[in-house]
Amino acid sequence: MSSESKYLHRHTHLESLRNILCTKSLTLLDFKKWQDKNDSYFLSLYKKDRGLKSLLALCLTSAWERFHLWDVFGSKGGLSSIRGGVQPLGRGPYNGSSPLARIAVQIRFDRALLREAISKRRGVVKCHDIDYLTHDELKALANVRKGTDPIPRLPFIKRQGFRDESEFRIIYESKTRSVPTIDIRIPMSCIKGITFSYKLNPNVYRAIKSNLLSMKECQGMKISRSNIVESKAWKAAGVALVEAAKQKRQAHQK
Repeated sequence: MSSESKYLHRHTHLESLRNILCTKSLTLLDFKKWQDKNDSYFLSLYKKDRGLKSLLALCLTSAWERFHLWDVFGSKGGLSSIRGGVQPLGRGPYNGSSPLARIAVQIRFDRALLREAISKRRGVVKCHDIDYLTHDELKALANVRKGTDPIPRLPFIKRQGFRDESEFRIIYESKTRSVPTIDIRIPMSCIKGITFSYKLNPNVYRAIKSNLLSMKECQGMKISRSNIVESKAWKAAGVALVEAAKQKRQAHQK
């Protein structure tokens, strides 16, 4: 197992993080409003074929960090200028219109511990890494050998163009219950870290971090702010590379 696949990451908002910490659970939702209509269509095909009353999903990724995900899940503006006080995260929901509620966060889970928690959930809950297929590979599934049913793969198939997502998906299905959401209880020990968007004002980040560390669910947890666009370690490595190249040139000139 690679260093990346040992962990799973959920890119979401501060309000969602608050909900996870306060309820100690992950919430699976309806897929009908997903932006990728090919993806939601395959889930609809699966739901219809299996005669399900409910099909809910939650998406994570085994990739550590992707720049575009901060824009997908974060506020479109204003995070750098937020300077007000921070409402205690353990006390009720944020106002959905508040920019604080739209702060993007990445939650890091231990894959093995999370899968163990999922397996204990009553009802039909499945999870799997997404298979990214070409059009020809998808068509070939219709010609698999007799006795092999490709339908269970439908909720876990996406077009190859999305392969950079490295997605891991959890689904809940029921033939008897029609529900809009479902919660899966998880131990807080499976959360290994929280990273905030690089767009977040450093002072607000420090206030939120202090707030989180005051909660018993987060004591000892690694909390950081993304350095994807400005990393001291990355810059230092660049300086070291230039210095090493200079030394080689000087040695060659002697």
